[in-house]
Amino acid sequence: ALQAAVQAFRREEELQFYRSPKRRRERFEQDKSSYGESNIMDPPRGRGVQFPFAVTDRVIIKGNKRTPQRFVGREAIVTTQCLNGWYVVKTLDNAESVKLQYRSLAKVAGETLSSKPMSSKMGPNWL
Repeated sequence: ALQAAVQAFRREEELQFYRSPKRRRERFEQDKSSYGESNIMDPPRGRGVQFPFAVTDRVIIKGNKRTPQRFVGREAIVTTQCLNGWYVVKTLDNAESVKLQYRSLAKVAGETLSSKPMSSKMGPNWL
């Protein structure tokens, strides 16, 4: 009876050991490496963060529930790309900076090389 109790105790300990997230991850990594897959080619985990805009892109602020209403509809330039799809943009009309999500921005439709000379008449060198 004592041996049966010891075996049951060991089985429970083993189950708890293998159920911990760290151990599960280690086993997953070992299994992956045993199949010959390289870690370099693995896609990133989690939700795919999107970065649809580059720094210096001209955008229109569409707005969402986190966007202050006074910025909606304004044209801006992306000045900084932040984490998790957030951008710092600077409005063209009064050079206000605001941090916005990529969902609240849209690229300017007529953005081509011909629109670059127009920026020279904007004047202030705040970019």
